[in-house]
Amino acid sequence: MKNHLFHSFLLVFTFLLVATNSNAQEWKLKRDKGGIKVYVSDQPGTDIKALKFTTTIEASMQTIAALMTHVEGFDEWVYASLESRTIKRVSDTEVYYYALVDFPWPFDNRDLVLHSTVWQDKKTLAFYSKTISCPEMEKEKDGIVRIKKTTIDWKFTPIENGKVNVDYILSSDPAGNIPAWMINLAADQGPLQSMIKFKEMLENEKYKNKKLAFVTNAK
Repeated sequence: MKNHLFHSFLLVFTFLLVATNSNAQEWKLKRDKGGIKVYVSDQPGTDIKALKFTTTIEASMQTIAALMTHVEGFDEWVYASLESRTIKRVSDTEVYYYALVDFPWPFDNRDLVLHSTVWQDKKTLAFYSKTISCPEMEKEKDGIVRIKKTTIDWKFTPIENGKVNVDYILSSDPAGNIPAWMINLAADQGPLQSMIKFKEMLENEKYKNKKLAFVTNAK
C-alpha cells in the first residue's frame, strides 16, 4: 500500500514541473518510450531535475491550437487533473485559468492559477504555448496547497507530410517540504501519461473540426 501511494504521488507531482529554456541547458536522455523521448537536466538553485519531452505527431496546426486553448478540456488529457476552468479570457490567444490536481492520501491536493498565451510564427508556422503562474489572482483554499512558481512551454514545429515535431519542457519549485530525490525518482511518468493522452485527443472530432482565425495550417 505504501509503495502504491508513493508511486502515485510521483506520477501526480510530475505534471507540476515548470518549463525552462532548452537552449541554455544540457539535456540527458532518460527514456525513449512509445515514440516519446524524455530528457532531464539540472536546474540552478535546486536539486530537482528539469524535464523535456519530444515526439512527432500527425495533426494540423488548427487542431493543435484548438486542443491547447480549450481550458475546460484539459481534464480529458492532463494527468490527475480534477478541475480546469477559465478565470479570465483576455482574447483567443490569452487566458487566465485555475487548475486543481489530485494528490493521493496522505498528501493534500495542489492547485495552480495560471496565465497562458499562444502564438504562431508566421514564417515557419511553428505554434507556441507559454504558461506561467500568477498565484495571487485567486484566493487560496483551505486544505489545498497552492503551487506558486510554474511555467510550461510547448513548441509545435511542422516538418513534412502533415507531421509535427513537439517539444514540451518542464521544471519546478514545488510547494511544501518534498524531498528532491522523491520527485526525481519517477519524475517522467506523469507527463508521459499526459503526452500519450494528448496525442490521442488530437483525433477527437471536436478539435479536428475547429477553425481558429489566428492559426494557419502548414501546407
